[in-house]
Amino acid sequence: MSYMKDEMDKSLDNIVNYAKSNGFNIYYSMDIDIVINFEWDKRMGNVKEFLKNARNNKINSLVLSIKRFEDEDIDYSYINYKKFINKIAEIDLMYIMNDVGYKYHEEAKWFTEINTLTIDDLLGDYNDKKILPLTKEINEKSIDALSDDMVKYINEEFLDIPNSDINEIIRRFWLYKGINLDFAIETDIKNKIDAVNKNVKDIIKNEKQNDEKNKLYKLMPSIISDFAKIKKDDINMDYIKKYLADNNIKIKYKQNINFIYNELTRELKIKNDKY
Repeated sequence: MSYMKDEMDKSLDNIVNYAKSNGFNIYYSMDIDIVINFEWDKRMGNVKEFLKNARNNKINSLVLSIKRFEDEDIDYSYINYKKFINKIAEIDLMYIMNDVGYKYHEEAKWFTEINTLTIDDLLGDYNDKKILPLTKEINEKSIDALSDDMVKYINEEFLDIPNSDINEIIRRFWLYKGINLDFAIETDIKNKIDAVNKNVKDIIKNEKQNDEKNKLYKLMPSIISDFAKIKKDDINMDYIKKYLADNNIKIKYKQNINFIYNELTRELKIKNDKY
């Protein structure tokens, strides 16, 4: 069964392919941290620069360590662990010179986020189970106010990024507010967050639907003209959908297809003196 590669999978492929294409031997190990090592400063460049430095030091062999979620020492009790199963958490590429390791390190964003939340600091006992403490802002602000904050955040951070995953954006927003949804959250605040998420999804959907409709307004004269030439009285939805597909006009929202249908039938009736 195939699966979609995430950023860490792609990064691993790039590292291995580049290293092999440049003649390095690669050895795999989980014990890379037992060597005294220095980590490569990424301000000096990416993995290609790291490997150029290795080549300049006459290094031919590299040690590669790949740690997946299951390999990490993480308490599963406080996170939604199923979505991380078999995902790459860390990649380390190392060469050894004069008994010292020189390491290039990459780690998944989700793994960094989990590690920045220490259980001792962030979790407290509540009715015999651990819950993430709530920020004052989340407690005090209304659903509408938080929805406004999220819409503003989306417009500022993701407006120019097409086809952004709304669920990923929402996750990042709550992290920005100090709430990691992978941890257990008090029921009342979870319900409030869910309400804000639904509210914002509806707002974004309406905005996109209206944007699509405004574009269709500009196309309507041309569409009406094309259908008038056909001189077909029994315009139906299937015929309209075929026309849209043939002319590469993509419409996502059913209400906007209904809008075209209603506008077409009205205008064609006027043109054919049916009113």
